[in-house]
Parts: sequence; C-alpha cells; structure tokens
Amino acid sequence: MFSAPHRHPRRRVAGPRPAAVLAAAGAALLVAVAAVMPYRDGSALAVSGAPAVEGQALEVAAIAEPAVTRRDALAAEVSPERQRMALIADRTNYAWARLVLWYGGWPITDDSVATITEWMRAENGVDSWYLRNNPLNNGWGTDTGDFLGSYPTLQEAAAEAAEALSSYGNYSGIRASFASGGSGSRDAIIASPWATGHYNNGAHWHTGGVPAVEAPPEAWGF
Repeated sequence: MFSAPHRHPRRRVAGPRPAAVLAAAGAALLVAVAAVMPYRDGSALAVSGAPAVEGQALEVAAIAEPAVTRRDALAAEVSPERQRMALIADRTNYAWARLVLWYGGWPITDDSVATITEWMRAENGVDSWYLRNNPLNNGWGTDTGDFLGSYPTLQEAAAEAAEALSSYGNYSGIRASFASGGSGSRDAIIASPWATGHYNNGAHWHTGGVPAVEAPPEAWGF
C-alpha cells in the first residue's frame, strides 16, 4: 500500500525564465531520442501512422516483443484421476456411460454414450438405473458371479463392465462398434448374447432419448 509523499510549502527561487527552461528541456529530449533511435541507410519506417523520415528506421528491441508462454508437454497432461472425476462430475446415468467408455479406452462420443444409456434403460429402467450398483446387470466380478450380483460402487461397476466387454469373445462386435465411435453399437448389443432374449429382438429397446438421472453419492462411493 502506497502513502502520499509529504508536501513542503513552495519557495520562490530565482532562476532562468520559463522559456529558457522549456528550450533546454526540448533540447535534452531530442538528444535522448536520438540516442535510442539508430539509423539504417536507405530505409524508413512509419510508427503509429506517423510519416517516416527518409534514411531513418526504428528498431524494436527483442525485450519489447510479446513473450509467448509454452507449457511443457508433461505439465499440460491431465492426470487419469482428474479425467475420471471430470467425467462423473454430474453423477448421472450419462456420467456412468462415459466412465465405461473411458475404462475401455474407447472414444467418448455422443452416439456411444446415448447407446449405453439406452442399454441401461433396457436393463434396469430409468429412475433405478443404479440398482445394486450394477446398471447393465453384468455378472463379471460381482459378489454373486451372475447378473443378479452387485458392486461396491458404480465406479467399480463401470470398470468391470468395460473389462467384460473387452475380454469376452462374443462381445467383439460391441467392442468394434465402440472403437469406431458407436456406429452400429445398438445392433451389436442386441445381437450379442449379453441378454439371452436379445431384448425381445430389439422390441424392448427404447431409442427416443433417456432422461439424465443422478445417483446418490454413496452409490458412487463418495
């Protein structure tokens, strides 16, 4: 915090007249400008719209050039933990769908996310999508080893779903569709043996859009 300097009363001191002072100051200014403005033969430069003087150029020192800050590539990376937390920030069924794709290493596209939320609706309904922390009724790694089992948290359920899809040979069509951005993933899921009835050959599959529904924090393990 700056404080104002103490002001002393002015005293009239005899000295040169104002005109002489101004003339001296002007001369000093010209000398200072000449000292910092080098000349370049045969060239001229106009600055801020002012006309250039023949044979005179203004050079800008490197220190006056705008600096560009470049972040190191490693410093610019976002940690996997921060990526995961950003994906599930809204704690909805859409967050869980994104997390499955992230764990599987597949592109997180609108088409793939929409397909997984529809898949969850076909399994558990909309409002109860987080039932038993097992949105897809996956038996891989559950406490009972079948589709009626549960997981400690939705985060673990997403990791196990991605593991099941990546490991089981009969899910190759689903993997390929997610790897390509989700095109054809609905048909691949319906045709797979994930559900023995194939969702009534697709009749039990809703494609009109799924509302976003938030799961309780404890279901996520928070």
